[in-house]
Amino acid sequence: MAKLTLTPQQQADSNMAKLTLTPQQQAVVENRGGSLLVSAAAGSGKTKVLVDRLFRYVTEERCNIDDFLIITYTKAAAAELRSKIASELSKRLGQTPGDQQLRRQLLRVYQADIKTVDAFCTSLLRENTHLLAREGDSRALTPDFRVLDDNEAQLIRQRVLSRTLEDFYDQLDEGRGLLADTLGAGRDDSRLAALVLELYDKVQSHADPAGWLAENRTVWSGWEGGFDDTPYAAELLASIRRKGAHWGALLRSASARTEGDEALYRGYGEKFLQVSVAFDALAQVQTWEAARQTEAAVAFPRLSTPRGRKDEPGIAALKQVWERCKAEEKKLAGLLSVSEEEAMEDLTAVAPAMVALLELTEDFAERYRQEKLRLNAADFSDQEHLALGLLVGSGGAPTELGEQVAARYREILVDEYQDTNEIQNAIFRAVSKNGQNIFTVGDVKQSIYRFRLADPTIFLGKYNRFKSWQEAADGEERKILLSRNFRSRREILESTNFIFSNILSVEMGEMDYGEDEALHFGAAYYPERMDCQTEFHLISAHQKAGENDKPVKKVTAEARFVAARIRKLLDEGYPVTESDGTLRPCRPEDIVILMRSPGSRSAAFAAALAERDIPCSFQESGDFFHTMEISVMLSLLEIVDNPRQDVPLISVLRSPLFGFTADRLAEVRSAAPTGDYYDAVTADGGEDCKDFLATLSDLRQAGRDMSVHRLVWHIYNRLNVLGVFGAMDDGAARRENLIALSQHAEKFESNGYRGLFAFVTQLRRLLEQDQAPATRGPAEAAGVRLMSIHKSKGLEFPIVILADLDHAFSRQDFDTPVLVHPDMGLGPKRIDLERKIQYPTLARLAIQEKLRRENLAEEQRILYVAMTRPKEKLILVDALYNAPGRLQKLAAVAACPVLPETVAEGRTLGDWVLLPLLCRPEAAPLRAMAETEIDQLYIGEDSPWQVFLHDSEDYRERPARPQATAEETGETALFDPELLSFIYPYQRETALPAKVTATQLKGRPADQEIAEYAAHTPYLRPLSQPNFRRERQGLTPAERGTATHLVLQYLDFSNVDVAGQIEALRQRSLLTDQQAAAVETAPLERFLRSPLAEEIRKSRSVLREYRFTLLMDARDYDPAAAAGEEILLQGVVDCCFETADGLTVVDFKTDRVFSALEVRQRAEHYRPQLEAYSRALERVLEKKVVRRALYFLAAGETMEI
Repeated sequence: MAKLTLTPQQQADSNMAKLTLTPQQQAVVENRGGSLLVSAAAGSGKTKVLVDRLFRYVTEERCNIDDFLIITYTKAAAAELRSKIASELSKRLGQTPGDQQLRRQLLRVYQADIKTVDAFCTSLLRENTHLLAREGDSRALTPDFRVLDDNEAQLIRQRVLSRTLEDFYDQLDEGRGLLADTLGAGRDDSRLAALVLELYDKVQSHADPAGWLAENRTVWSGWEGGFDDTPYAAELLASIRRKGAHWGALLRSASARTEGDEALYRGYGEKFLQVSVAFDALAQVQTWEAARQTEAAVAFPRLSTPRGRKDEPGIAALKQVWERCKAEEKKLAGLLSVSEEEAMEDLTAVAPAMVALLELTEDFAERYRQEKLRLNAADFSDQEHLALGLLVGSGGAPTELGEQVAARYREILVDEYQDTNEIQNAIFRAVSKNGQNIFTVGDVKQSIYRFRLADPTIFLGKYNRFKSWQEAADGEERKILLSRNFRSRREILESTNFIFSNILSVEMGEMDYGEDEALHFGAAYYPERMDCQTEFHLISAHQKAGENDKPVKKVTAEARFVAARIRKLLDEGYPVTESDGTLRPCRPEDIVILMRSPGSRSAAFAAALAERDIPCSFQESGDFFHTMEISVMLSLLEIVDNPRQDVPLISVLRSPLFGFTADRLAEVRSAAPTGDYYDAVTADGGEDCKDFLATLSDLRQAGRDMSVHRLVWHIYNRLNVLGVFGAMDDGAARRENLIALSQHAEKFESNGYRGLFAFVTQLRRLLEQDQAPATRGPAEAAGVRLMSIHKSKGLEFPIVILADLDHAFSRQDFDTPVLVHPDMGLGPKRIDLERKIQYPTLARLAIQEKLRRENLAEEQRILYVAMTRPKEKLILVDALYNAPGRLQKLAAVAACPVLPETVAEGRTLGDWVLLPLLCRPEAAPLRAMAETEIDQLYIGEDSPWQVFLHDSEDYRERPARPQATAEETGETALFDPELLSFIYPYQRETALPAKVTATQLKGRPADQEIAEYAAHTPYLRPLSQPNFRRERQGLTPAERGTATHLVLQYLDFSNVDVAGQIEALRQRSLLTDQQAAAVETAPLERFLRSPLAEEIRKSRSVLREYRFTLLMDARDYDPAAAAGEEILLQGVVDCCFETADGLTVVDFKTDRVFSALEVRQRAEHYRPQLEAYSRALERVLEKKVVRRALYFLAAGETMEI
């Protein structure tokens, strides 16, 4: 019987099923009587308890499954949850087959409201569109409205915004002019457009976006009071107080280290205490002016180092604290250099531009709403806002519909509640009888979607406000904490607890990490082992220096180290636990490499893994529309819609689907030089053109009757598109791109669009906006997975390598001219056109500080997600430039716990790991590298870490491929002296070219041209004079010869009017004016009167400019070559005609020879070329060449050889 393979989640569920519920889990299942918040740590079995709670309602309280609204945050999660409920139902029915209550749920489980927020809102709107009409609107949504996807909504926004900006510029006033000339200034209006779109997007998570815009417009319309009355002063003063308290405490702590050392205390300790008093005063300031005065009083006396002790590690650490404190004071001095009056003057100066921006955004929002009504469409945020409008009245009380919907459900269950935003939370409150019967479960420490407008403070607010379930009275809000982890080994949990108990706090991280928040070991099914300790590897990388001008790149060293560590795990057969508790050697697919943002680093890691023969799989984002397969399909769809488009038509003909060469395309055009290219293809008459036109006609006929989605697949099948592109390099990715295109076509039509023209137009707009449809990566091969931390959320892996810890936190959110915060409003720059300067207002600095701390809190949660993914082994890798210096700076402020402001100064995830880790006894190698000591080492009974140091130079060379040694094979190799005198017998053949042209045998440039697409070694071409330098001298002899051959290629041998034919060629642009003037007509006219030309005219079969490629015996090129060697021969035959006796080969020569002797000598020179032509034609045409002739145009002589 085949073995059933379980997914990681199924394994976890299986393990959970074997365990009895903890008291906290049992309370989650049974607790009733009020709103319940479940804070479920990673791996704590929240899905299981949610399902068990539902079935307790069904079995004990006789409810039905469709009496509940269950909200998840992705369609996949909703489908998985429904599947688990159905599976649990089947299991219970198997145990009690006669239970009629359970049997009634069999159909109800597939009718139950288990859906995403937007799916719930969509169904609510479709049922109640008659309630959506607004007074004054000429249109309203109908039940068949379309839901716009992100790409389509973006295109509509751009179109509406373009019209809005046109009207904006037509009605400029003082405020609008200031906005356009300052914050929105640029080469075009793209900066202003980006400002409007960003502001619009940011306010969509607000329950009342229009109200938010109007409220902020009122604020900016007239600032009243002083700077201390603004929210910006409150935020900046809070920041100043935090920094004052931090540095005061840090200086006192540093001073305490000098106690007992009188010299050091006098030189350092006293002065540290003196400055700490000033910072303590800063920690108490309540007004802006008080802060300015207090900061001005801060002074740093000069330190005096005791003689002979300058290099002591302890003194170096004290200096680090002192210098960092001075640097921080300098920043505060710059901030507080702005007086209250100056701050208010800045706000007043930018106020008209802010009012104009808010009005412009309001205007855009209304026009965008009207456009969506015209299209009978809604985007994702519309659904939530419209649904909330149906459920809640203007005063905040539920509407009649809201009461009906709330009465429909016994309880509202919300999964992943930490990712809720304000409007979603308002919807949940509306349908849960004002929050009385709502069950929410999540883990705020895993809220990592703030960039999608998730608001973790909603969860945190309830977490801090709700009473414990044991203390809450009936009807009161309550919370239950699930902190027992059933996923990971004890070592991983204790490592995670160690880091986060030391870096997470309310001050920096929005919450504490105490006993309630810590992870507690629950996976008792793991067999005991001693090799699961958390590893920390620090790689010291070097930058370019005098002795080392080509150092190993940091990413290269890190990637090669990770590959080497994985290779060792695989070679040693590191054991991992199966679902039945047995151990087996790990496989590549058990291992994942997590990074904050893989990006271009993926290629380096993939290359390093390949060097070690380790398979890997990762999704590499590509340029969807610019891939060959999508470009060809887009062009093909365009000409199926309208074939009279030259560029798409030529693109399709040239593509691998039809395979027209460049020369063939030129030939098609030359036959019909006027009109569009489709006319030329129609007029050509060649079999290839006929076949193409027949195929195109069939596809156009099919397009009239088929949907776009069916047409795309019809093209795939008719032309074997998936097969053709799938056979190329990266074939799997190309196939996935093509499938994604078909899925996009299906989605396009499901949104209500019809017709090929509309589909092609939409694709072109997406291409212009660089908005590619979502694609699925190639099916993951068995191998090491490489992914971002965000993509790993919700997953688990036996072995996790957390790499790229030195990735700097992003600051791109702060690059826009106006910062937006949902609570604090707008923070603009001030651009003074008169003084030609720009600088941030204090409003901007306040919002920037607020956003910075929120982003840092998000980064902490991202680190938490990463460290809770592994089941059995966690390996952290941090590659640093200037590692000793970096470690020394961190060691100066390292502590357990780390001070919140020290955490806030962290620039990377690696900083946060190192700050507490440096205090562990196991980190002695790190402290030795930094040449410093920590006063108070960490004392704890948790699992020890393993700490390692590496140098990047150890990973300079690619690893050698493993080879069996003589000892391993049991053989002893004897040295053979004959090897020293060995001569390679095929040395001559190594100099033979793989390919030659007839030109190289001796010929003309046209032969070389046909090698255009062949792979060959690049060579340096001799530089020739540019045209503007040669105009007075005319064409070179070689160029005149090329022009003459070009005329001979098209010359009608039956028409003796050579001059007329040359003029016709010039008019058709086959010859340039210079070439036409350079061609001598007399030699050509003489040739047309020659016996040879008469023979050609009489022949029933004439080939001109006949191209060939074939393999020739290498001995024909070099008689001394070994037998059996072959060379590729390519060439172009000027003319070949057939007589009764056989074939005659003709080659035209423009050499300037005139006497009979010169003609005979030059003919011998060309003999090898004509012999090669003869052999080629005999093999290709399978006819005998009976005659070879050279015609010298200058002499008018025919020479047979």
